[in-house]
Amino acid sequence: MDRLRAVVFDVGNTLFHLDYAFIADALAAAGHAVDPMALRIAEYEAKAAVDRALLARAPDAAAIHLWRNDAIRRPSYFTTVLGAVGIPPAVAGDLLDALEAHNRERCLWRVMEPDTPAVLDALRARGYVLAVVSNADGRVEADLARAGLAPRFATIVDSHVVGVEKPARRIFELALERLDVPADAALYVGDLFGIDVVGARGAGMSAVLVDPLARYPVPEECLRIRRLGELLDLVPPAAANARP
Repeated sequence: MDRLRAVVFDVGNTLFHLDYAFIADALAAAGHAVDPMALRIAEYEAKAAVDRALLARAPDAAAIHLWRNDAIRRPSYFTTVLGAVGIPPAVAGDLLDALEAHNRERCLWRVMEPDTPAVLDALRARGYVLAVVSNADGRVEADLARAGLAPRFATIVDSHVVGVEKPARRIFELALERLDVPADAALYVGDLFGIDVVGARGAGMSAVLVDPLARYPVPEECLRIRRLGELLDLVPPAAANARP
């Protein structure tokens, strides 16, 4: 950590979290009473499905196609979440259509922890340059601007805009090139092990997994935090940063 010069962030479930309360209300209106915390727990099933497809030693080609393409992955992600709270695919079609339609109008990953701006400001005060690398649909920069976060980032890399998505090494390299920071001096922060941690490590970066409920079954050597503010306990102050 004493070599770090940059901290790079995912967006979904890192800077902005899934709106579990809205989804619970939508399900209740359709006759399916589900507690928001149950949805939050169920999301770990979807994350596990992503990891199984990406990390399998001999993955099924169709499964890899399904999970590597983010536009396809989102509906399948919601299907897994709904199934984990007892809503089978056979009856989830209309619900999924409604959630997808709403997500297109206003991204469902939109709940920001109150201390997020302060955490980012503290990192910048310590001398770090900040960036975003996100698998998204072209709206990330506008979403960050709407929340007042965009000016804190030196660059924002949206997979839809650049035409490559995580876990591909190239999308991380694009951010590093824009920052003019070597990979071994950058830390990536994200919530999906197979996409964020494995992808960042493949690009030569360090990585931290955001695991709010401490339920993610990942290797012991994987650094994890439950809240973004815990980053401030991991990274050294600016005076400790080694400069080339």
